[in-house]
Parts: sequence; C-alpha cells; structure tokens
Amino acid sequence: MAKTQVKEILQSDDTKKEKLDYLWEYYKWHVIGTIAAILFVIYIILQMFSQPQVSFSIGVLGPQITTEQAQTLNADLEQLMDPEDEEGDMLVTVTAEGQMSQRFFAQLTAAEYDLILMTEESFNQFATDQSIDGINISGVEEEALRYTEGTETIIGVSSNSFPFFEEHEATQNMVVMVPQNARNRDQVMHFFESQGIDPSE
Repeated sequence: MAKTQVKEILQSDDTKKEKLDYLWEYYKWHVIGTIAAILFVIYIILQMFSQPQVSFSIGVLGPQITTEQAQTLNADLEQLMDPEDEEGDMLVTVTAEGQMSQRFFAQLTAAEYDLILMTEESFNQFATDQSIDGINISGVEEEALRYTEGTETIIGVSSNSFPFFEEHEATQNMVVMVPQNARNRDQVMHFFESQGIDPSE
C-alpha cells in the first residue's frame, strides 16, 4: 500500500516541491530512523577497530596518583616487557580507592586485568580464592606472601618483592595478585620472571 501511495504521489500533477514536501511529511520518521540506525552501526564498527589491543594489563586499586606518575608507570612497563614483539600495548591502570572502586571491580570482572595490585586493607576486605588464582612462588621471603584465610594457598605477594613496583611510589606497599580470569597468562609469567620470581600456578 505504501508503494502505491508513493507511486500515486510521484505520478500526480503536483510540483516537485509539493511532492517532496508530501513525501517528507509522511516518511520523515522512517528516513530519520534508518539514518540513525546506519550511524549507530558505523559508530559500533569504529569503536571496535579504534580500541587499542592490550597484551598485558595491570590494574592498581590504591591512592590517587598524578597523570605524570601514571605515564611513567606505563612507559617503564613497556620498556621492561619489550612490546615490540607483541601485537598489543602494555597498560597500567590506576583507580583511586573509594567511590571509584566500583569501576576497578567492574573491569576486574570483565577480565580486563592480567595482574592486580591493591592495598593491604583492600586485600583483607576483598581478596578471595574464588576470584584470585593460587600461585606457588620461589625466591620470595615468607613474610612477603599472603594466604587465603585459614589455608596454605598463596594468593598474594608484597609488591615490594618486585623491583618494578618497589621503584614506583604509586605501587609500593601493596599486594600483587593474579586474577582467575586473567587472559594473558604467558605475559604474567614473563613479568614475574623479569622480576627474579619463579611462579607456577
């Protein structure tokens, strides 16, 4: 029926302007909806292709740090991990404790972190063996290890046992953990080994 209406309008004796005005009046929402749908699809495609690929990501939940400190952490991590052989970026994301904690845990749940750090207080409050992998560690003093409560399962290591974290003020005196949903486990092992620590999950 719509085709018949359009055909009749186009074959009428009305001027071109009147025909266009008529068509626009009756079909403008169809046109606007179609354009909006096309733009939305283009936006989604651009987002997919513009997001950087990350081959190793460290999430830090701790005190607020400066932009300069965050940039230094990222630059030093890239230099340490030698990403020229990797397809993606090396990334350190620092989230301030408090109201911003929700963002950190949302990203943790979404498997965006391969390694996480948090303060001792946050570790005691949030860390469980259901979200953190147990790891066997060699070359680390006993006092630096953190266990699941009431077990002998190691789920955390003092960040001061890692030269990389110890030399950055923003990552000192924290607990390092491997999330169970970490995606880039080879890079996690590589990072541990670069710090003189022998992990075996």
